[in-house]
Amino acid sequence: MNWSRRGRLILAAILPLFLTTGCWDSSEVNDLALELAWGIDEAKDKGILISAQVIIPSQISSVQGQGGGSGGGPGKPYFVVSGAGRDTLDAVQQMQTKLSRLVFRGHRRIIVIGEPLARKGIKDVLDTYTRDPNLKLRTDVFIVKEGTAKDFLKVSYPLEKIPGLGALKEYDQIGSLQEMGFINLMISAASEESCSALPAVAVGFDPADQEGEGRQDHSNAKGFRIAGTGIFDKDLKLLGFLNGNEARALRWINGQLRKLVVTATVPQVNGYASLEMNKIGSKIQPMFQGDKLKFQVTLIGEGMIRENNTNLDLTKLHNIARVKDALEKHVEERTLQTITKVQKEYGVDVFGFGETVHRKHLSRWRSLKNDWNKEFREAEVSVKANLTIRRIGVTGPSLHLQEDNIQK
Repeated sequence: MNWSRRGRLILAAILPLFLTTGCWDSSEVNDLALELAWGIDEAKDKGILISAQVIIPSQISSVQGQGGGSGGGPGKPYFVVSGAGRDTLDAVQQMQTKLSRLVFRGHRRIIVIGEPLARKGIKDVLDTYTRDPNLKLRTDVFIVKEGTAKDFLKVSYPLEKIPGLGALKEYDQIGSLQEMGFINLMISAASEESCSALPAVAVGFDPADQEGEGRQDHSNAKGFRIAGTGIFDKDLKLLGFLNGNEARALRWINGQLRKLVVTATVPQVNGYASLEMNKIGSKIQPMFQGDKLKFQVTLIGEGMIRENNTNLDLTKLHNIARVKDALEKHVEERTLQTITKVQKEYGVDVFGFGETVHRKHLSRWRSLKNDWNKEFREAEVSVKANLTIRRIGVTGPSLHLQEDNIQK
């Protein structure tokens, strides 16, 4: 290769470096206030109250140097700061006057919304959360049942340095899929067919801890718990809640579960059995009989028996069949009760039934969509569970049973 040609190649390689622009809006980490949890409430003047759980880097490093620990005691590695305004950005601007560093929301993991604001509707406060490219859409959203977001963010949590992240981990431990809450909220809000459902958290480990206390006073409360699911209408106004068991049935139908334990009483024997499932699925089949709309919901689960308090010997196939039948009937009854409750009390489709009609019966959907809530309330629904017991553990009957008490 001659030098002139080599020189041209070198020039061609170097020239783009001079044309490349630098990062014009970068900020040093030491100039940022990193928030991981975000709260939205209604302000007293009918505006928006924004609260953030902001980490204190020096305290994070000192806690880690001590081998971890609670985030709720002295020297906690976070603080809560708030600001009120006419909309979210106006409130953030007010919040910024209390911080020496620029609020950075790119690491946000969780958004919590107070129940009073959720009851009045959250549609008008969501625009900035989809418009800003620095915000993560893969963020989980929770409703604070019987409380405000600011109250929730101030509550300490013994097991986590940053309390807000404890809600994410609790949600994970009950088998729910994480980091999809905000995306699902946006999809359902823009959908013609479905309404939104968001998980709920409540302050305090035990509901009895809050008995006799005012709804506004959580100053001495510690910890929080998953408290079911909030149901919204098409205007994104909170209608009410499903309890824990009902919420699990909803997530099973919606395909938002990865594990679940089902416990049922086995008829004609003195005891119950529990099946732990790690393969879970569902199928919704819309059907028409004349003008009558029907849905067949099929729930699929596969797992192992983790507890057997009956006197049945589960090494016998006919006894496994009895347990399987009891578990399936229990699932079918509980799930149908949940669907019926949503139809009668709330009248909004949070199960995705309308989506299946739209996909499989487009011509029918065109005539139904204008009054879908009414059609959903009047639809006939049946539930079929198909559970598979793969393993029974290391024993057949319970080891404490005498031989003559075992039913083979």
